[in-house]
Amino acid sequence: CVSVIFVSCSYAKRCKTNNLPVFNSDSAYTFVAEQVAFGSRVPNSVAHDSCAMYLQKKLKKYGANVIIQNINVKRFDGKDLNISNIIGEFYPEKEKRILFFAHWDSRYFADLEENAAMKFEPVSGANDGASGVAVLLEIARIISINEPNIGIDIIFFDAEDQGQPLYLEIHDEKAWCLGSQYWGENPHKENYSAMFGIGLDMVGAKDAKFSREDHSRFFNNPMVKKVWQIGKNLGYED
Repeated sequence: CVSVIFVSCSYAKRCKTNNLPVFNSDSAYTFVAEQVAFGSRVPNSVAHDSCAMYLQKKLKKYGANVIIQNINVKRFDGKDLNISNIIGEFYPEKEKRILFFAHWDSRYFADLEENAAMKFEPVSGANDGASGVAVLLEIARIISINEPNIGIDIIFFDAEDQGQPLYLEIHDEKAWCLGSQYWGENPHKENYSAMFGIGLDMVGAKDAKFSREDHSRFFNNPMVKKVWQIGKNLGYED
């Protein structure tokens, strides 16, 4: 729930815990369960299409202006994938903006599965995909009842996890993150800009501890420090 804190205060020293919106973990868990109930959200599947509609409806329910980027991309093996980046704008009239994002697709091969018989099965993606989305849906719910003083954009990127299986020993970084690659070259608004962005992925593990991620530290270490300091001040040592 560190992300929510930025809606309420600019600097760690100004945060007052009694004024923060309440992040409901049971609500977020329900959003995970509802996604997983569709099945594995692999592009070109019924579960994928059903979950796309679900995410759009949730964002609209919480007051977002929803923009959909429907894209056809090729998987590493040449297979055509029909994917959708799902974008929710909150208070689009506000110039100062922050961006939250997660990926909503789930992996089509369980290549890290220890049981060899299951390596070719799609994963349920409860943690890897659904957990980050669920946290952002809960943030969207909070935004709907606590107007922030800045604009907020939430993006659910698609086809982030459809890269080559590890056992093929192919090294192709561009085979991953297909939805965000497209958005990076074709943002949902011309000259789009945000003060900063926070991406959430695999945040649903039991008793999780979050270290400072190296790429984030390289590109924007001052913001990383600020996020972690706010968390520490509020008692979230993990």
